[in-house]
Amino acid sequence: MSELNRQQVLKDVAERIIQLDLNHPARVAIDGVDAPGKTTFADELAPIIEAAGRPVIRASVDGFL
Repeated sequence: MSELNRQQVLKDVAERIIQLDLNHPARVAIDGVDAPGKTTFADELAPIIEAAGRPVIRASVDGFL
């Protein structure tokens, strides 16, 4: 995936999350097989959502198993 496409995907996913109108905190999970970049994606997504004024708490289960 090119950097431009990755940035657009991050922007699109963040926009969908930001637009959620819930009466409780949104919980977003990023799931997939080992080593495709889930943690990196989440690390890049969080600041975009925070920049829109939405609070973010990052939790990881990388070392859980």
